[in-house]
Amino acid sequence: MKSFPLPRAVFSALVVVLFLVGGSAVRAGTEIPPGLRVETNATGEIGLDAHGATLDDTLNAIASKTGVDIVIERGLVRPPVNVVVSMAPVEYVLRQILRGRNYALIYDGEDTFVSQVIILPPSAARPNPPPRPPFRRR
Repeated sequence: MKSFPLPRAVFSALVVVLFLVGGSAVRAGTEIPPGLRVETNATGEIGLDAHGATLDDTLNAIASKTGVDIVIERGLVRPPVNVVVSMAPVEYVLRQILRGRNYALIYDGEDTFVSQVIILPPSAARPNPPPRPPFRRR
C-alpha cells in the first residue's frame, strides 16, 4: 500500500480546526518559563513552585516532567497559578492546582497513576437551591 504525504497547508488547517472545535492539549517537552519550578524524584513524586505562572505553563511543565496527558477544553478561564508543593504524588499536585475547577483525572488500567487530565469549563447549570425547612402544623 502506497502512502501519500499530507501537504503542510492541509495539516495546519486540520490542527486549527481541531483546536477550535475540541479544545487544546498541553504538550510535553516544552521549556519551563521563569517563575515556575517543577522537580521529580525517583518515586515519581513532583515538587512545584509556581508564582504567577499561567495555568497552561504550569500544566505544560507537569506534563513534560511526568508524561501525563493534559487536555484543556475551550472556554476555560485561566487565572495565574500560585502554588507551592514539596514532593508529593502527581494526583495531589494536580488537585492543588485545579482546586475549584471542573476536571476529571483518568487513571491507567490498573488505577495506580494518573495518565490523563481533562479540564472542563464551568458548568452552565446552576446549583440546586437549599432545601426548604419542613412544614410544621400547629
